[in-house]
Amino acid sequence: MRPGARWVARADNRGDGWTLAAPEQWDAGRHLPLILEPADAEVLVGLDVPVGLPLAWAERAGITAFRDLLGIIASGAWPTLLEPATSPDEISARRPFYPRAPGGARRDHLVRGLDLASPDDLLRRCDRAVPGVMGPAASVFWLVGPQQVGKAAISAWREVIAPCAAHPHVRLWPADGDLADLMNPGSAVICESYPRAAYEWPLGFPRAGWSKRRQADRRARARDARAWLAGSGMRVDVAPAMSAAFADGFGPAASGEDAFDATMGALQLIAVLEGWMPAGPPADLPDARRAVEGWIIGRPVG
Repeated sequence: MRPGARWVARADNRGDGWTLAAPEQWDAGRHLPLILEPADAEVLVGLDVPVGLPLAWAERAGITAFRDLLGIIASGAWPTLLEPATSPDEISARRPFYPRAPGGARRDHLVRGLDLASPDDLLRRCDRAVPGVMGPAASVFWLVGPQQVGKAAISAWREVIAPCAAHPHVRLWPADGDLADLMNPGSAVICESYPRAAYEWPLGFPRAGWSKRRQADRRARARDARAWLAGSGMRVDVAPAMSAAFADGFGPAASGEDAFDATMGALQLIAVLEGWMPAGPPADLPDARRAVEGWIIGRPVG
């Protein structure tokens, strides 16, 4: 994942409501300690990458929980696990990411190489479409196209989630339990956030006719977000620098779309923590699937 595409939006609540700070670029030296050394704070970290695995692949790979995979990454037991396959014959249960570069690659190469029954097996339950709200997400293992998330997952799993999850105070939601049970002083909870889902629920953005890649459209959606905040009844103070970012559409640079997404994801987390919307997952999601696949926080059940 390009370093310039890594952005953080931070919100703090010290008992008198939330303060939403301006987004800033990820800096491991400053941001990792917030997870690893929370002191007496309760920290919820939403990452816009999959925090889970498709169950069909996990069963073939002998993985019974996402934490198993993190242990394998930390130990280096599967050396090619995070090394994308360059050709279909290199794909295997222990080398599931594909392709290294575009050009002749097809999703059915992954299906056959991973010994799956159909392309649907490449998706987790939470990756599937919610009619009228969000389309399907891309498989974590597919590395080309505008929707691909695999490159970001490789970086985040290796550089953030695996090393952090090795600490006992760092928990994974929902694999390790319900959010209310995991959020305690001195804890840090890592969850999966999907800003695209937040656009329509809870923020109410129009489904079409705009693009986060255009500054003017980001500015319009920022107005929508502030209007939603004003009507939500939640106590959220927008810091002056964040107000300026809203008013400016997060700047003219291409990175503005990443700062925009980080902010909308933060608003969704606030809405979940304030009880404005449910965290999920659905009650009928089996514990075994929850441990492997995880769930996207705040995603509408469908």
